[in-house]
Amino acid sequence: MCDIFPEVDNCCFVASIRVGMLFIAVLSITTGALTLGIIEQRTGVGFDKIMTIYDNVTHVHEAEEALSQLSNLISTAVTAISISFMLGGVILLIANLTDQEGLAQIFVVLVFLNIVVGSVLILAIGMECILEPICLLGKMDWLSAATCLIMMVFYLVLWFYFVCVVNTYATNGV
Repeated sequence: MCDIFPEVDNCCFVASIRVGMLFIAVLSITTGALTLGIIEQRTGVGFDKIMTIYDNVTHVHEAEEALSQLSNLISTAVTAISISFMLGGVILLIANLTDQEGLAQIFVVLVFLNIVVGSVLILAIGMECILEPICLLGKMDWLSAATCLIMMVFYLVLWFYFVCVVNTYATNGV
């Protein structure tokens, strides 16, 4: 699977692969923690409420009911992605410090799955804001919300580059 990613010579055209991996690990942990804080403050959903929301979302059987539960599904998925980023950052930090290519490979797969799910979530957030009167970006005007969605896409592209950096280490052992 990891032969599909392009290889890079260094991280961000400045740092070596190992230093870049350390930066990526810290950024991954920070990204997860900040996103969890933002989601909790924006939606009022903490970890204690997320499991009851998850139970409500998993029992959806009709399309109309699914659209009304889309906001809960987005909050649950963003929370799962945030936890996954923090876990991946810790795994990458351990991989970098102990020189384990296998753990770096786990980070590559985990973050690539986060990118795929994040892309689907961007589409879901856009659909929710078009179809529902109350959405995650509902307090913004349309230009700010569109800019926010475009920035999310660029952020996922940046994480794809980080996956390529870590994959270079995992396949070459640089």
